[in-house]
Amino acid sequence: MPINTRDYGVSSVRKALELLGCFTPRATSWTLSDLARAVRMPKSTTHNLLRTLHEFDLVRQDPQTRSYRLGPRALELGLTFAKGTDMLSHARPVLSRLAEASGETVKLGMLSQGQVLVIAAVESTRQLHTRGDVGTRWPLHSSSLGKAILSVLPSEEAADILARHGMPRFTQSTVTTWAEMQREIQRIRSRGYALDLEENEPGVCCVAAALADPLNRTVAAISVSGPSVRMKAGAVDEFARHLTAAARSIARYFDREIL
Repeated sequence: MPINTRDYGVSSVRKALELLGCFTPRATSWTLSDLARAVRMPKSTTHNLLRTLHEFDLVRQDPQTRSYRLGPRALELGLTFAKGTDMLSHARPVLSRLAEASGETVKLGMLSQGQVLVIAAVESTRQLHTRGDVGTRWPLHSSSLGKAILSVLPSEEAADILARHGMPRFTQSTVTTWAEMQREIQRIRSRGYALDLEENEPGVCCVAAALADPLNRTVAAISVSGPSVRMKAGAVDEFARHLTAAARSIARYFDREIL
């Protein structure tokens, strides 16, 4: 049977992108064998794809350990994304003001491949604080950023994402069924913000508000997070007021309403 070169090319691109996707803030370095196992490809195929990525400076290999890391070209692409994303550039001063007002860590997360990707953060200056986590991905069902994003998606799309990615339990408080999440989404839409009360990580609470840029098909959210010992009901209510005002501020720039 003749090989469809178009299908082969798309497959090769997909496999190369899968390799790049293995590099995260939690896994910055990979051996060839570990990468091959992670993407379930033969070592020879993995090696050939890495050679191509190396030619474009998207990955580099340590001459001593022989392990692979992302190359400078990956940074260049990331910086280009940051510079060309209006929502990010105009949200930064809002995030800084929100961090100053709350005294806690503030994050901006964007919907990406069925998860929330943290693309900007301002960490609290307090000794005990939550991480900024820029560049990390989190499930939608357990994080306040993710639940805020779910609340502005069409119900069918939200259900499809959660069906594909699952709703694993991380703590005793994690929502793990679509029926529960539907009720949670209704509460979020009613009050205007989402809560994560130690649902993603023990000892950490977050409150988030959604914002969107429909023209650029971007769905995102901003959050305030901190240790649960400081995130009491009164504090959460105050943070929610600051958050919703911040989200409206960003939405006004785009001359659009929050969905």
